[in-house]
Amino acid sequence: MVVPQISVVFADSGKALPWNTQILITMAGFTGSYWWVLVPLGIGGYVGFRRWSRTVRGRSWLDRNYLKVPVVGRLIRFVAVARFARTLATMLASGVALLTALQIVKKVLNNTVLEKVVEESRDAIREGESIAATLKKSGQFPSMMVHMVAVGERSGQLEAMLENVATAYERDVEVEVTRLTTMLSPLMIVVMAIGVGFIVFSIITPIMDMQQFIS
Repeated sequence: MVVPQISVVFADSGKALPWNTQILITMAGFTGSYWWVLVPLGIGGYVGFRRWSRTVRGRSWLDRNYLKVPVVGRLIRFVAVARFARTLATMLASGVALLTALQIVKKVLNNTVLEKVVEESRDAIREGESIAATLKKSGQFPSMMVHMVAVGERSGQLEAMLENVATAYERDVEVEVTRLTTMLSPLMIVVMAIGVGFIVFSIITPIMDMQQFIS
C-alpha cells in the first residue's frame, strides 16, 4: 500500500533510481497487482508439497536432507537415537527376541534413512554380525552410541547400556532444544531487521538524492 504511492513521486521526478529501490518497487507492484494469483499458488504449492512429502520418494528425500540441516539435523538424530535405545532396552528387558525387537523399534524412529539402517542391521544380525558393527558400518548413528552398544554386547549388559545411551541422548536433546530456542528469537529479530532495513533504506536513499538535486 505504501510503496506504490511513494513510487509515483519517484516516477514524477524522472531521476534514475538505485537498484534496491527498483527491486522494492517491482516486488510491491507485482504483489499488489497479482495477490489474487499468489494466494492460490501458495495454497496449491503447500498442498502439493504435503502430498509429495507423503510419497515414498518424497519422504525419503526429505528425511535424508533433514539430517544434513545444521542444528536441526543433529537434534533429529539425537531424538531418534534416544527413542531407539530406550525402546530397544525396554523390549529386551521384557524378554522380546532381538530380531523382533528391532522390527518394532524401527517404527519409532520416524526417519526412513535410520529405519533402513535398522532393517539392514536386522538382516546382518540374522547372519551372525553384532548390533554395534552393523550400526557403525552405516555411519548414521553417533560413534559414542555405537561404542556403548559394543561394550554392552561384550559384557552381556546390553539392556543396561542401552538405558545409559537413552538417558545420555535425552539429556543432549534437552540441551539442543534449549540452544535452538535461544537462537531462534535473535535470529527472527535479525531477519525482520534486515527486511525492514532494506525497505527503509530503499525509500530514504532516493528521497535524499532528490533533496540534494533540488538544493
